[in-house]
Amino acid sequence: MLKTIDMKILDGTPNYYVIEDIGQVSSSEHFEKLLQEMMDHVSEKGIQSVSIVLNEKEAANTDYLELLGAFDFWQQETQYFYKRDLSSFNVDSGKGSLEIQSIEQTTAELFIAVWQETMKGSLNASSTLSVEKEFIGMKSELGLEYAKSCLIAFHGKNPIGITMPHIEPGTVDEGRLFYFGLLPEYRGIGWGSALHKLSLYLLKKMGAAYYIGATGHKNIPMQRIFQANGCQMFEQKFTYRLKRHSN
Repeated sequence: MLKTIDMKILDGTPNYYVIEDIGQVSSSEHFEKLLQEMMDHVSEKGIQSVSIVLNEKEAANTDYLELLGAFDFWQQETQYFYKRDLSSFNVDSGKGSLEIQSIEQTTAELFIAVWQETMKGSLNASSTLSVEKEFIGMKSELGLEYAKSCLIAFHGKNPIGITMPHIEPGTVDEGRLFYFGLLPEYRGIGWGSALHKLSLYLLKKMGAAYYIGATGHKNIPMQRIFQANGCQMFEQKFTYRLKRHSN
């Protein structure tokens, strides 16, 4: 099942399944076989949210786009990908003082509640899943160490947002943030850059040599945060979602 070389899958079964990189697909026939195998798998597992991501070259292939349409996928989002080397990264005190607490220090209920608040008014494409189901999928994807990546940021006693740093599964030193967000009342006043910078520092402490981040093409504030913290855009990709799994 899905044996294409170099293909990358984000598997949050039974809640989500994303082919983030189709790998070494050699032809339209190969791509069609990949899609059919994917469909068989997600139908068997009853997966709710199903997506496939193409790079610019792949998304320019009209045969691929016709096949996606035939399998009932629609283009949901254009994403910008950013990268930053962390080998010489250092963090300063930044804006005020932030305290980070994991769900091992607080509770999963508080973490989920803050996560829910950070999603209000998000400029990225909305998820079809509830935060509770995203949380379950994240646990499946990240494995037993997931709790160390579920962090609430506090200023004083007030939670201001969450960040979820981790080493990307299947890699040794690629740092990612599963999710990053601020409560609406803390946006636009510098807290985003401060929390993102602290998140990069936490990734470095986890052993990440570099960071990969992505955001939707309409999310200008997040793009500015990336740029403020020395991240360089290197690629844009296109997300296609399965229609009949989008409700």
